[in-house]
Amino acid sequence: MARRTNLLADTALGAWSIVKGLTVTFQTALRPRVTRNYPARKTAISERWRGRLVHLRGDDGRLRCTACLACQKACPTNALPTIVGDDKKGREKRAQTYLWDASRCLFCGLCVEACPFDAIRLSQEYSIIGEARPAVVFELDRLLEPEKGGGA
Repeated sequence: MARRTNLLADTALGAWSIVKGLTVTFQTALRPRVTRNYPARKTAISERWRGRLVHLRGDDGRLRCTACLACQKACPTNALPTIVGDDKKGREKRAQTYLWDASRCLFCGLCVEACPFDAIRLSQEYSIIGEARPAVVFELDRLLEPEKGGGA
């Protein structure tokens, strides 16, 4: 069995390490808090923030999206699994079914860059939560930007 050579030195070294640890603890405890009271106070975010996908309307109040599928092809994660347009041709065609799966989205903005009609953008909304997956799968009616003039 190993013998302790200097019990007093070991005790002093242990006490010193406790003092050093408590010094760090007290210094941290005395710093100002950086935690935000999130639901009550929302945090200011950068203008460059990429949040929830939003469909834009033209000056005439119609959707700009022509269901050309450019955004769907540009998406690396297939976060836009379903895009279906009506029976019209060319620029008169409009999206009827559009799904955006926020749980798959990387918020990279490639879909916005690929859109030739500037029909979609990423908003600054950062609270996209739900208790189940269907709550974060957005259909076209939930993606629409409100109409100018107060209508929905």
